Order: sequence, then C-alpha cells, then structure tokens
Amino acid sequence: MSAPETPTKVLVTGFGPFLNIQTNPSAQITSSLPPTLHTPTPIQIITPPSPIPAAYHKIYTQIPALLDQHDPDIVIHMGLAVERDYFAVERSAGRDGYHEFPDIERKVVTRSENRTWFGKNGEDVLVSGVELEGVVEGWRGYCQEIGVTGRGKGKGKGGGKGVGVDVRLSDDVGTYVCGFMYYVGLREMQRRKGRRDVVFLHVPPLEGDAETAVGVRVVEGLIRAIVDAREE
Repeated sequence: MSAPETPTKVLVTGFGPFLNIQTNPSAQITSSLPPTLHTPTPIQIITPPSPIPAAYHKIYTQIPALLDQHDPDIVIHMGLAVERDYFAVERSAGRDGYHEFPDIERKVVTRSENRTWFGKNGEDVLVSGVELEGVVEGWRGYCQEIGVTGRGKGKGKGGGKGVGVDVRLSDDVGTYVCGFMYYVGLREMQRRKGRRDVVFLHVPPLEGDAETAVGVRVVEGLIRAIVDAREE
C-alpha cells in the first residue's frame, strides 16, 4: 500500500476590528474554514486561533512567527474592502506609505522603522509568485455555482442560485494594514521558501451567516485554484 500523499499546507489569516468595523468578515470567514479540503492532493487549511490585529507592529511580529510555526506552502491573507461588492485577489504590495494612516493602536510605520525593517535597498514593490491570471480563471470556475439571495446591494456577492460570485484580479491593495501585511508576507515567504506563494484577498462587507457561508466557499475555491496551478 502506498504512503499517504503529503498534504499541501495553506495558512489563511484574517483581520480583527478596525476603524468602525467591529465584526470583520475576513475573520469570520477564516474561523469558519474547514481544516481540510478533499482533493486529489489533500489540502490542509491552517488558521490562527484569533484574528491578526489591524496594527502594523503586531503584523510585523506575528506573520513571521506564524510562518515559523506552521511552515505553510501557500499563504492567503484576507482583509475587508468596505467600498467593494466583489472579491479580489491583489497582485502586489508596496514597501512604503505606511507612515500616513494610523492603525488601531494609533501608530504608524515611521520612515526610520521602514528602513530598519526592510533595508534601505529593500524592493519597492513585491509581486505575488502565484500565476494569478490562470488562478483567477480557475477560481471563477469554482465560484460559478455559488450564489445567495442578495439584498439589492449589487451582484458582487451573488444574486441568486447559479448566478455566480464576482471574483476579480486587482492591483490596489493600498497603503494601510492590508498592504503592509501583504508586503511582510511576501517578503517573509521569499526569505524562507525562495518563492512568494502568497496572495492577498480583499473581501466585501458580508452580513449574516448566509453571506459568510458564501465567503467561505469563495475562499475554498481560491485555495483549490491556487493548488491546481501549482500542480500544472
């Protein structure tokens, strides 16, 4: 009898409260994900016991610690985009700009801290090592049959059974905690693995169990699409 196949380990993180958002859908989705996905190559989903605080300095320490603890093959960071009604994976993250907008602790990343953490010659922009065009195509396929009864706020989260959920490729992660987490995750995976198999997923506002369940299925579809792309 052959030995069981080694699972692909996927670390998924979400954010806690920020600004006036007390219940962050990225955290709700993360906490609702199953521990495994049953595919030809088994997938193990790893989630932290609590959301990542929307605080630069905690992100800077917690993300490397999670990578050291779990040694994932793939990382998916998630955050809320309050102005969007669709799900979007982001292509890249910048090194600079995090001195402008204070986090939940009323702190920023000063220019001096940025130089200390990332080096004077650190790359201005880090791009995901995942082949996102192909991944998004596969992701759309997985999401085609996902739908919920909407509340008239646009079709992005699904307008009925079979309509499908609006999922997109974007390159606008921003210069707040989402962009910072993405840059840190990309940099740290590059240092550990020699490749940047990291994506950042912006999720729209979600309300109630039904919409959270849609978000869970969307993330499961993204995980499957990324693993599929790795195996091609």
